[in-house]
Amino acid sequence: MIKRIGIVLISCVFLISCQKGEESNTETVETLTNTETLEFLSYKTPCYTLSQMLCNVEAINGNKQISYTAVDGFNYVWGHSYKLTVNVSKLTNPLSDGSDTKYDLLNILLDTEDSLGTRYEFELVELLETTFLKDEGVLYFLGQPFTCSANVDCDVLLTLNNTGGLVNVVFEYIGYGEIELVYWD
Repeated sequence: MIKRIGIVLISCVFLISCQKGEESNTETVETLTNTETLEFLSYKTPCYTLSQMLCNVEAINGNKQISYTAVDGFNYVWGHSYKLTVNVSKLTNPLSDGSDTKYDLLNILLDTEDSLGTRYEFELVELLETTFLKDEGVLYFLGQPFTCSANVDCDVLLTLNNTGGLVNVVFEYIGYGEIELVYWD
């Protein structure tokens, strides 16, 4: 009998502690703190969070800065520069692996498309597990689909992936949000 009571007590403590853990995974919005204008450039750049990925490049007072800002309701398209108005809210109970600030799109003030042939150059890109991939015939650079120029050997680049080596790459804008790899070394 005492053994059963002990098991019931341990089970109750376990269930209560699990419920508390679930509550901490819920975001709670405090209040709207302000409205801001954000300017994103027409390309993303390799960056690191928990893994290597592409991050927006934000123009702040004429300077370029990597931005980890995710804007709810906004869909970025490569080759387009944007000027956005967003609501900025502070989260009282942010996710443990997330930001304490939430950005919601109010308006796209400006959407300017790059000219065809605009080049995006990236130096010393580390070749990690997901830097360059091919899935069902589609090539990806850190999740961004791209095509391979006829004079570029993308197959060799794919074999070098996940070696930890460094590579310089140049993409060109080919329109409709699409890029083409035109050079690597």
